[in-house]
Amino acid sequence: MSAKWLTRLLILLAIAVCAEVAAYTVESVQTVEEQQSMPELQVKHEVKGKDLHLQLSVSGFSFSLENMGKQNKQGEGHAHLYVDGKKVAKIFDRHFVYRDLPPGRHQVVVELAHNNHESYGVKQSFAVEVN
Repeated sequence: MSAKWLTRLLILLAIAVCAEVAAYTVESVQTVEEQQSMPELQVKHEVKGKDLHLQLSVSGFSFSLENMGKQNKQGEGHAHLYVDGKKVAKIFDRHFVYRDLPPGRHQVVVELAHNNHESYGVKQSFAVEVN
């Protein structure tokens, strides 16, 4: 009788281990796929008077105002604009104008964000001068 229970226990243990390995494998594949499909960002900028004109070129990414704050979808979201370390805007289009920068030199960062605002880790930074 105890041999049957031991056999059943070993079978259940084997099934549990296989299920755990399968779940880990699926998670690992998803992580690798997400890393391989990381979006890319290039930002062209121009200062006109006190206004900063941005042109964002993206690949593997689409802007989505309607899904902001909803469930993340790989390759979808918006951009965050930082000026001198402060987040000043969310960007939902390839073209954006940030108006009325004060005179002086400013450090600008444009960063791609998921729908829930977490960073993709994809950003571009540059300095601008406003006269």
